[in-house]
This record gives sequence, C-alpha cells and structure tokens, in this order.
Amino acid sequence: MASKKNPPKPALAKPRHFDEANVARLGLISIQERIPEGYASWEEEFEFLGKPVKLACYASEKVGGVPHGLDNEVSLALIALYFNAGSPEDGTFTATPYQILKLMGLDTSGYYYNALKESLMRLTTATYVLSEAWRENGRWQSVTFRYIEKLEYTSSPQGKLDRSSVLRITLAKEIVRSLKNQYVKPIDIEFMASLRRPLSRALYRLLDAQRFSPENPSPLPRFEVNLMEWAAACKIVHKRPDKVRRTLEPAHQELLERRYLQSVEYVGRGQNQTVVYVFGEEAGSVPDAEAVELLMAEGLSFTSAYSLARRYSLEHIRARVERFRAILASGYKPKNRLGFLVDVIRDESGKYAHALPSPNARRAQARLEEEEARRVEEEAEREWQSLPKDARVRRALQVAQLVLRSRVSVGELEDLARLMEEGVLDPKNLVEELKEASARGTLEDWLNSFRNRLEE
Repeated sequence: MASKKNPPKPALAKPRHFDEANVARLGLISIQERIPEGYASWEEEFEFLGKPVKLACYASEKVGGVPHGLDNEVSLALIALYFNAGSPEDGTFTATPYQILKLMGLDTSGYYYNALKESLMRLTTATYVLSEAWRENGRWQSVTFRYIEKLEYTSSPQGKLDRSSVLRITLAKEIVRSLKNQYVKPIDIEFMASLRRPLSRALYRLLDAQRFSPENPSPLPRFEVNLMEWAAACKIVHKRPDKVRRTLEPAHQELLERRYLQSVEYVGRGQNQTVVYVFGEEAGSVPDAEAVELLMAEGLSFTSAYSLARRYSLEHIRARVERFRAILASGYKPKNRLGFLVDVIRDESGKYAHALPSPNARRAQARLEEEEARRVEEEAEREWQSLPKDARVRRALQVAQLVLRSRVSVGELEDLARLMEEGVLDPKNLVEELKEASARGTLEDWLNSFRNRLEE
C-alpha cells in the first residue's frame, strides 16, 4: 500500500505503440528464453518478404551470448522510450531501469534489475551483419550494426543497476533512420507485457510483425510458413522438426488461451511441414487512442469505442465522425443518436456519402438506429464478459492512462492494477467512474479521492 513516506514515483510516460519493422520481422533476437552455454553466434538464411536473406549475429560469451529471451522485451521498450523522448535525431535518450521494467510489466523488486543490465550489455555488444536484408526507402541494403550504439549508466557501489540508476542510451543509427522514416508497425505493448511466458512474448512480437507488410498495412487474418524457415526466423537453436515444435508449443498454448491465435496447424511431414497460424480476436488492430477519444466524446461507452477503434482506422473514424456531425448540422434528427453514429461508421454501402435518408426511408432508418445502438452495446458487453480477469484489468488501465494522462504516476497505476487484481476495485466500475468524472470535469477530485484512499 502506498504511503506518504514512499519516495515520489516518476510520472507516467505513455509510449507510442510502434515497433521497428526490420528488427521485428527479421527476428533478430532469439525467441528462446534460455540458450546453450557458449552460444555466442548464429548465421541464418531464409526467405523474407519474398526474397532470400542472410543474417548473422556475433556476440560474447561473457555477457550471456547472443540476444535472446528478455532482450526482446527490453529492445521494444527502448523503441517506445525513444519515441516518448521526442525521437531525438542522434538516437540518444535517458531512461531509468524502473521505467523499462514497468513498461514491460516486469517485477521491480530486485531480480530483474540484474537481468536488465545483462540484457542491455548483450544488446550493446552483439553485432548484426545483414546481407541484402534491411529495408530502407523501398530498397534492400546490407548493414552491420549493434542494437545499442552507446550505453552509459549510473550504478550502486557494487556496480549494479537499481531504482536510482539513470541510463543514457544511443540506438543504432540504422534503427533511428527507420523510426524517423516511419518504417514501423503497430504493436500492443500492454498485451505483450500481460503474457506470462517470455517465450510467448517473444513469439507474439515476431508473429505480429508478419501480419503487417509494407505493401498491405491491413493486418493479415492468417500466416503460413515452412517450419524450418520459421525456426530460422525464431533463431531456435536446435532445428530438428520435433524439437522446433516442442520449443514453440508452450507459446502456442498461451497465445491460443489468450485468443491472440484462433488456431495453429501443422501441414505435411518432416522438414517440409508448414505452420498455419489463424489469428484470433485479440489480434485486432491496435486501437488508436485518438480514435477512442473521438468516439467517447460523442457519447459512446469506452467498451464500445474501444471495440470500434480496433476494427476501423483512425482516418476512417475521423472521416465518419465528421460526416455524422455534418448530417446532424444539416437538420437531420435521428431517433437514436448513438445508433446513428455507429451506423455511419459501419456503413459500407455509401448511403451517407452524398445525401440524408429520404423521408420515405426515415422510418426504416429509425429502426436501424435503435438496432445498431443495441447491437454495439451488446457486442461490447459480450466482449467484456468473455475477457479473462487480467485482460479486464489491462483494459481498465488503458482507460486510466487515456483519461488521466500525466495526472497519474506509474506507481498509482500500479496501485490501481493491484486493487483490481485483489478484487477491491471492479475494472468495469472503474471505467464507468472515470468516464463520468471526465464528462463532469471532476478528474482531479476523483484522483484526490483515490489518493486519500491509498493513505488510509
């Protein structure tokens, strides 16, 4: 429980949810949580975006070998913190170990500070050599780089990272150029952090990267790949087909349980097997915060706004909200305002492109509006009820970040999550309280009440 004696906690830095596309798609960091002792290099060849590529990594045994496991989460957190620092031209930004660990949902009591230092050292010392495999400005390039170009940090007298440490990190210029040129893909950091297994989190990052391509930014519903090529992409050490399947199985199971995957199927035998992934409900597009805010501003509940923002792009929602407002401004009075809004957003027939519903069609339109209003709320409620408890907590925390913004600290968000996990707070009630406080302009009062409760 928080108290007045606790040291002040750093303000929440809400990261942009993007991953650098080359690093993510090429799987430069092994998904394996553990690697054999002395495993300090790998060389792989496989097909990537329709062309054969050659990749190599040369590391040091003294820092734990090639990047693997936890390094996936750390490397992604560094990208989020780089964006949050304002995308500095030279790729240099400061952060704290606490920020990195909290961003990826890792424990901050002690063990992971040492694990984080080891991870940062691997990302600083490992050298990647990519032959005609790095995509930049529409062309293939050969590049050699280290993920972290330069690392500086303060530490305890024993040389360890702790809560008071400060990191100064310079990302590789190749990665910085990609981020500057928007060669990125969306990623749901909160979902990734909520997965229990490091293997699941690493496979999620690699799998999710395959869903988006430069030619087709819309996420793919399924992904098929040769098993041995997938083993190379995952940087799995032992490449016998049965061992590859055993390595992947725990991550597959968790991603299926969490509904990120709908199914995983192996077709064929031996080295000619193909893995067929069909993506599930939790693999919907990462909702844009602005899209959620736009819809909530028009009166939709968070669950309904979140659901629509997962299905439609920010551009689509902006355009449809503008059209909705224009129709209302012209004098049309829908029987059910929210139902009408949802129908305008979902419409694929073009019936709202040029004209209002004709007088003869307005009676049917009114029935449609009522049906749409009921349906969107029922869909949102079914979706909410089907979520496991940890997913409900994660959604409620997203609302808290979205609504409270810089008013709330990382520590207070941690307290919110703890109270929901303990059953003291109900996630859905929290969402409704925050929405009501936002509408009334009483967020500061709500937050002060929450803080007083923590100090009791």
